[in-house]
Amino acid sequence: MVKLKNHVTPKAKRINQVLKQKFGVTLDDFTAAMQGDVTSAQKIGELARQGRLSAELAPQLAAAYHEIINGTTAQNKAFSEVLVNAGKSAIEIDKAVMNATLANTQYAHRRSELASEFINARNAENQRHNYQMNYQQIKGYIDVYLAGIDNKTSLLEQSYRPELKQIQSDEQYQTKVLNHVLDKGDNSRVDLIPEKQYLTNGIKETFLKVKSALGF
Repeated sequence: MVKLKNHVTPKAKRINQVLKQKFGVTLDDFTAAMQGDVTSAQKIGELARQGRLSAELAPQLAAAYHEIINGTTAQNKAFSEVLVNAGKSAIEIDKAVMNATLANTQYAHRRSELASEFINARNAENQRHNYQMNYQQIKGYIDVYLAGIDNKTSLLEQSYRPELKQIQSDEQYQTKVLNHVLDKGDNSRVDLIPEKQYLTNGIKETFLKVKSALGF
């Protein structure tokens, strides 16, 4: 494509990088927009629109934020003083109430604890017995279930190998094609680059038969 010669950018690569890092655009966006690239033009237009709004509103917004911060600070300092004093007084009151009720409840608690100890010991023994009775049965079932899942997964992994190999081969082929056309340009001969096909109709049918026979 014929286009105007860019004499500046090759001599100011570092500044062009700063333009990208600090402002989100490069001269490549400029060039693309000039050549009719809608996406680049839209990106530049949106950043320009945001820039105009920021230049107009930023000072007023900064002042408003300053007032919000100062007001919030003053209010919360006052709240803190009130709550700190209230908390200290509440603690003293709570201590007095707790001391008065603690002795009254300790006697009842100790009697309840003695009864609870017996009940807990009996329940623990019953639980231990039930666990031992059921453990072996549950363990055997889980062992069989997990082994079945592992075996099924291993079979599926093997059946998917050709498809995964085909994906890898397609990626390698695309890379070779791109490198070839980048190197040869108009002299490219993509038809001379062999493309591997692991998923032929015959192998697909064979996989389907094997999966069906295995219950997949």
